Amino acid sequence: MVKIVTTKNMKKTNAKQVSGRPKIAVSKDKGVKEIEKQIKTFTADFSSLIKSFDAVAKKIDTLGKRIEAVEKLSASSEKILQANKKQMESALKNFQETGKRMESGLKDLTAKSKSMDDVVKKVYDIEKNLEGIKSSMVSMGDVISDMEDTNEDVLDIAEQIQDSLEEDEIF
Repeated sequence: MVKIVTTKNMKKTNAKQVSGRPKIAVSKDKGVKEIEKQIKTFTADFSSLIKSFDAVAKKIDTLGKRIEAVEKLSASSEKILQANKKQMESALKNFQETGKRMESGLKDLTAKSKSMDDVVKKVYDIEKNLEGIKSSMVSMGDVISDMEDTNEDVLDIAEQIQDSLEEDEIF
């Protein structure tokens, strides 16, 4: 028995046309040629598919290598970030300690400033007192001068009195 293979491109044959042998042979040759074409097309497509899979596999390998490089870089970056974090924490701690020392120093300066303000007030009071003393001494100088003048006047009067007493005794 002969099987007739039909493809999409082949037309179905009638039972009347199959009755003769030469027609079957022609149909058979056409079917075989068509199958060979399909096999060649399938083989070419399969070969192209394999090439595409090879290209995809190469790209996957390349991507894998890049991922490994990124993972290494990421691990390195993570280590660097950890080191930077420790440095920042240390710097922050130092900054806080410096801030505390500055605050303490500022308190000391404020206390010294108050003490200096007190000293300035005392110096100002002393200056006022000195001005008062100076003014008093000037006044005392005037009084002493007046007293000296008065003493001279008193001495003059005493001399006059003595002179007058001596004159009265003479008489």
